[in-house]
Amino acid sequence: MVFKKELRALWNKLTSDITEIPEILKPSYFPGLDGLRAISIIIVVISHLFKVGWSKYFDGEMGVEIFFVISGFLITTLLLKEKVKFGKVSLKQFYIRRALRIFPVAYLYLFSLLILTIVFNLNTTLKMFLSAGAYIVNIPLIHGKNWQTAHFWSLSVEEQFYLIFPFFLIRNPNRFLIFIATFLLVLPLIVLVGILPLNFYNSHLFIHKFIRLFAFLFALGTASILIGAAISILLFKEVIILKWPSIYFLSFFIFVLAIVIRYQDFLNDYVREYIFALLIGYTIILNLKKDNFFSVILNHPLMIKLGVLSYSIYVWQQLFTNEQPWSGQFKYSDNILLNLFVLFIVAYCSYNFYERKFLKLKRRYTTV
Repeated sequence: MVFKKELRALWNKLTSDITEIPEILKPSYFPGLDGLRAISIIIVVISHLFKVGWSKYFDGEMGVEIFFVISGFLITTLLLKEKVKFGKVSLKQFYIRRALRIFPVAYLYLFSLLILTIVFNLNTTLKMFLSAGAYIVNIPLIHGKNWQTAHFWSLSVEEQFYLIFPFFLIRNPNRFLIFIATFLLVLPLIVLVGILPLNFYNSHLFIHKFIRLFAFLFALGTASILIGAAISILLFKEVIILKWPSIYFLSFFIFVLAIVIRYQDFLNDYVREYIFALLIGYTIILNLKKDNFFSVILNHPLMIKLGVLSYSIYVWQQLFTNEQPWSGQFKYSDNILLNLFVLFIVAYCSYNFYERKFLKLKRRYTTV
């Protein structure tokens, strides 16, 4: 009987409308998220610095997946807060904010890469520039990327997500939650069908290509973003409630557990990705309060500053961590420490003297 009551109460929460902002989500800024971004970019940079050896312990995709969960959680939180506060969401302002945050440094990078391609005779083709500039690097085009543009795959996943999913979120969060659950259950099956040999489809070549395209568009990253979004919705619906005192080392333990699980080969790829994203989402929730061991680390001023620069570092690091255009051109050109130092100088200057001008303009379109 008690179980039925609890189940009914859970169902009522899941199907209820979102009418208020939970106390824990009321702040306009969550510094711990920047600290988590800092850890993510450290993982990515180390992975790219050592493509063999250490890379198996610092998987760049793992760092990107953390970014994805943060993005899904934060974007959903901001959109739902806007809807609660004003009764509606301006998608026009949302897309302007995203464009002002993402595009300026990305296109500055591509312009810089164009100059470096001319100077150092790189193998960056027009198709590579176009696929990166159009944010379709995650689609398997022939010669659609090289090392210098490969990292745009994650930017492509995010931009495609922003283009499609916010519309459904603001229309009906309840249906969006159902969609997320369905998507996560069906995605592995679609991907499995997509990798079947062509003769499985007989003459239905179009169906094969469509399934393959769906798999490439949504198989990597989108699931992690959606899990981050679902966690935010569940917080708003008070399905997840943080009323108990935090266990001091719990969030740190959960984060370490997520990393350990991420490296377990005996797990199915999707099971592993889903569990990892869920644990990262739980880590985010536990660190919204600054009352535990891991939050002390994440909220350290140095971590916050590194997190603020994380997007800039991510965009520029591809030039400095591996296959540098100037490799072998002068003494110490391949020195890791020198390239790292220059990377941080470039990222710092890019953010403070270029991107901040657009971020200042972005604030005009900020609603919450």
